[in-house]
Amino acid sequence: MQKLNQWITIFAAILACLSMSATYAVERGKLPMASDLSKEAELAREKKIPILILFSAPGCVYCKRVREEILIPTTYNAEYDDKVIMLEVESSNQGKIVDFDGHAISQEAFATKHRVGFAPTVKFFDAMGREVADPIIGLVTVDYYGGFMDQGIDKATAKIRAH
Repeated sequence: MQKLNQWITIFAAILACLSMSATYAVERGKLPMASDLSKEAELAREKKIPILILFSAPGCVYCKRVREEILIPTTYNAEYDDKVIMLEVESSNQGKIVDFDGHAISQEAFATKHRVGFAPTVKFFDAMGREVADPIIGLVTVDYYGGFMDQGIDKATAKIRAH
């Protein structure tokens, strides 16, 4: 009976660990819309990684290309799970999100607060909501965009880990 109790305890511990890691699991093939940046910031602080936000606009074909040809394919590369948190904010959406400081704000007001005037724009943030790398504004060519994104992630990560 004691051995059975030990096995049950071990099994319960394994399930608890799996459920905790599932909380922060990356959903492959998706670019999630931002909902609670304060929670994402907790994970970014823990992993010492940046938060990449794609600021998009409805009907923006270039936003769609950045999302579908660059960012979503990146979610299939498990190396990025520990490099960056990727989210999307729709710059003209009145829907509410939770900002880095824990306060509700519309997606549009969040974009305005961060001086986003053009879509697509990709910005890199630390866990405090500060920009930590140069933004990528617009889409000139898909061929180099992944490289620009990786440079931004690397620069942001170096800045975060230097503190």
